[in-house]
Amino acid sequence: MTENEYRIEQFTLTPDEFPALAKLITESFLNEELTEQEGGTILFDEQTFNIIFGSPIISRDFFVRAIYVPTNEIVGFLGAIPRKVNMKGKILNYVIPALAAVHYKHRRHGLALKMGIKLREIGIEKDVDGGFSLHEPEQHGIDTSKAVARDTNLPIEEFALIRQFVVRSLDTPKVASVIKLKWYEKLAFRLLQSVPKNKNPRIRKYDPNDGEQMFTMMQDHIDRNEVSLVRDKEDFFWYLQQPGVNCVVHEDENGTVQGFILAWRMKLAGFGNAVPFGWLDLVHTHRLTINEAKDLANYLCITSKELGWAGLQTPFIPYFDSAPFKKAKFIFYPKKISIDIFNLKKLDLPKNVKSFYFDWR
Repeated sequence: MTENEYRIEQFTLTPDEFPALAKLITESFLNEELTEQEGGTILFDEQTFNIIFGSPIISRDFFVRAIYVPTNEIVGFLGAIPRKVNMKGKILNYVIPALAAVHYKHRRHGLALKMGIKLREIGIEKDVDGGFSLHEPEQHGIDTSKAVARDTNLPIEEFALIRQFVVRSLDTPKVASVIKLKWYEKLAFRLLQSVPKNKNPRIRKYDPNDGEQMFTMMQDHIDRNEVSLVRDKEDFFWYLQQPGVNCVVHEDENGTVQGFILAWRMKLAGFGNAVPFGWLDLVHTHRLTINEAKDLANYLCITSKELGWAGLQTPFIPYFDSAPFKKAKFIFYPKKISIDIFNLKKLDLPKNVKSFYFDWR
């Protein structure tokens, strides 16, 4: 295989392509060296792919693929989601590179770099202000991003460092089948996996009639943080209705929603196994007391267990209070992810941001 046997191109994503791309991403993630050693990667199926990319309001322009010309196979994929960002009162148009994958048999040909450069060209053409990029220190993504920045004279700036992950085990044997756990970690997971019965009469599952209140409450994340992603109303309502989304709410004595927590189903994979898991994506609990928020987090665990999920996880971004989750037996453990910014228009961006709201879909 030589570099001129590949074609890098922008394409318009359609639902018909979800299965093949989900398979490509899964094969790529499962064959990462770190995954083979430690497990714990996301296994993509059509439902997961749809939650991330299927919204009818998402622009279909920010997608790049690598084609292996001799067979016309898609062997690389880079997808980004356009989002509005409120930076200290100023609304900017950003893209979030949601997924990047190169088939393990086609690595070391610079495909990730070439797809990144192509996405930058699309961003300039579509007049976006910049893009976020997420990197784990032990993975190679940061090297690719730095190479894109170097080769295109594009500033890449550090925005924030996530220092912890949050995980809640609901079925420790299943968790241990896909993630390498030390004996004392497995013991801690077992000791903390039980979920108490819900005794709070104001907690229930999400109802479609809650959507309007919940969307209005999302303004709180903008008001309370220096930097915040801005939710689109149509997309938010679409998202709430998707299969695999598990949302629980806390209401007051008048039936008004006071807080909510949302997770979506994925599959966690490793060592030849895969188990259903929940990605904790959206938390709004600051109007609740610590005990009310703890009860709500516990109820999310109850409904997740009913769905057959082995646990819940997410990188911890402190736009919400961690105390209720710790009381609900969520474990916070050290794991770093950097959030960096490609500053396409070289704007003067906020420095030393102390508070920000970021979601994963």
